[in-house]
Amino acid sequence: MKCVKKFDTRPKLDGSWKFIDDYTYDDILHGQLLYSTCHHGYIKKISFPKNYNLSEFTMVSPKDIPGENIVPEPVCDQPFMVDDEVMHYGQVIMGIAHSNRKLLLKFIKETKIEYEELPAITGIKECLDNEENHFGKESTIDHRTDKMPKEEWIYHHNIYYTPHQEQAYLEPQGVISVYDKKANNMFIRITAQCPFFVKHGVEAMMGDTVDEVIVESPQGIGGAFGGKEDFPSLFAGISSLLSYKSGKPVKIILERTDDIQITTKRHPSRVELKTWTDPTTKKIKRCRIDYRLDAGAYQTLSPVVLARGVLHSISGYSVPDVFIRGRMFRSNTPSNGAFRGFGAPQAFAAMEAHVDRIADDMNIDPYKFRKINLFRIGDEFPTTQKVVEENLSDCLERVIQRSDYHKKLKEFANWNKTHKDKKGIGISVGYHGGGYTGNGEKVLNSEVKVIVDKDANVKIFVANTDMGQGAHTTLAQMFFEAISHPREKCWVQLPNTSKTPNSGPTVASRTIYIIGNLLRKFAFQIKDDLGFDNLEDYVKTHQNEFPQEFRKNFVPDKSVIFDEDTNVGIAYKDYSWAACATEILFHADTYKIELTKSWNVMDIGKVVNEKIAMGQAEGGILQGLAYGVSEFFYKPGFGRMHGFTDYALPTTLDLPEMDIEFIHTDSEIAKGLGEIPMDFPAPSVRNAFHNATGILIDEYPLIPERLFNELSKANSGGK
Repeated sequence: MKCVKKFDTRPKLDGSWKFIDDYTYDDILHGQLLYSTCHHGYIKKISFPKNYNLSEFTMVSPKDIPGENIVPEPVCDQPFMVDDEVMHYGQVIMGIAHSNRKLLLKFIKETKIEYEELPAITGIKECLDNEENHFGKESTIDHRTDKMPKEEWIYHHNIYYTPHQEQAYLEPQGVISVYDKKANNMFIRITAQCPFFVKHGVEAMMGDTVDEVIVESPQGIGGAFGGKEDFPSLFAGISSLLSYKSGKPVKIILERTDDIQITTKRHPSRVELKTWTDPTTKKIKRCRIDYRLDAGAYQTLSPVVLARGVLHSISGYSVPDVFIRGRMFRSNTPSNGAFRGFGAPQAFAAMEAHVDRIADDMNIDPYKFRKINLFRIGDEFPTTQKVVEENLSDCLERVIQRSDYHKKLKEFANWNKTHKDKKGIGISVGYHGGGYTGNGEKVLNSEVKVIVDKDANVKIFVANTDMGQGAHTTLAQMFFEAISHPREKCWVQLPNTSKTPNSGPTVASRTIYIIGNLLRKFAFQIKDDLGFDNLEDYVKTHQNEFPQEFRKNFVPDKSVIFDEDTNVGIAYKDYSWAACATEILFHADTYKIELTKSWNVMDIGKVVNEKIAMGQAEGGILQGLAYGVSEFFYKPGFGRMHGFTDYALPTTLDLPEMDIEFIHTDSEIAKGLGEIPMDFPAPSVRNAFHNATGILIDEYPLIPERLFNELSKANSGGK
């Protein structure tokens, strides 16, 4: 585990690293989005303020779109701009540009829109409890047997809810579009995880009016966590249309309040769990899961998130008789999309809470119950895929040891007898598949390119963006260590769709797992094909052969066969595994949970760069803990939020002491790390609160208001 310094450390420290707002042009216009302030209805009238010269503004609406008014990926149902019916608060109506940004913002603020309002669904339960409200394709897993539950089996039934979650990336979304009339092309620089998604989106909007759309990443993206996956295509299309109409470069940097209001969030969920447990063996024998997601106003990424959630919804337990039904439900809120974990955190939040509930019902320690039911080699996932490793059990054992779990159970029980404030410890487990499911990577046909120049400098071209986590450093490291080349002579280039092959999107824990491992194998191949021990020496003696370009495509394992319609087969070739223990102090006067310490053990295969991996893990764990204890908005009947003033993001003051261990680091395969730290922490907090108070909470997050209500109900005998 070598710790190569991140390539962007120094320029970020000295301020030379460029983020999107650092790029500019002499004649640039500033653009903004005029969006709906109605949850559902029709636009009757738009009134612009009269004390402005409208000729100074460039405006675009659906009638200006030369191509299609539908964002093409991943599901074609969301318009770039409202064409008819407003479906949610924050839906884009127009794009407007002006040379003076402050004046533009003032102009938009003073613009009035009249609506014919229609009934709207804005509450999570209002959306997800309505059986008739689902839309789109279901995702199911049917691993049922013909056997009926035995009379002596214990039946457990409960419903769990999780909320929206804001990605809260450091830098708001931004884009610069430059139409070159002479070349008839559109150049776009944008904070996006998926440059080729943006390219395809703008091509769809512009139709045949431009010959080429080129998309490039800025040096810095300022975080994403999934929030810059699908939405960038929408507002890149609008900035491009403004540039095309005005003939000038157009920059759109979303105000933080606008970014929060109109962009995608984590899907709220409702997960109903029915389980039957053998009281003798303590094994879960039968499970029925109804997994529901609030998709928002449009499907967009929801079918994919739904499928991933369904695949992970059994958590890490071997159950012989399983049926899982996944559905999307429509609400009049912004479309929900990608967020770290991609459907799995909702599933684990429910199942890991449910397992503690079962253990409580059966009067067995939650650790012992998990140990009995965890996957073993030879067991089957609900997809019929065979389990080939017991790494999850290893992770759990390490967490129990590192946290001194059994000792703390006794200590906290004694403490709680004599103290008003209560201490608790809770555990949870999780796993996450790496890359696209089944043959998804085959469809992507990801390609990488390497150019070696006459000075033996190596340039690596991939479409995968570095969102600040150090991905480009790690990708370069995997290549130069394999080829035994100096670090300072190997660089990953900024993604640019005209120069970079399509190596696929920066999503699904696939950057290091798919592209990094591909580059590593590619380095060995180049070394073998050319027959050198030292690349610099070889280049010196073969000057006439350089610069030389090398290309390689990812070749999926042919043994991986998965039916996306039935969810049968090998869903993922490799899995990352994790377990967590969280210690809390519950303050009885304020009803606030204080996170005191978190222990986390993960198997992510080969750890390429320990410091970068540790940073990824810490950030994801904190996001997961906050998901469980504090982050909450979209109150029923409200349907929107204003900013971080009414959204409880964790700060460094909320950060607990963290203990993180990576195991099985001798693996040759670097597995996914992006998703898994987010998957498991939330239920560990819920389970810690149960351990501290005896109260079982079935709705996240565990905010003071909810705890007050639940404790009041318990103290009054459940009334």
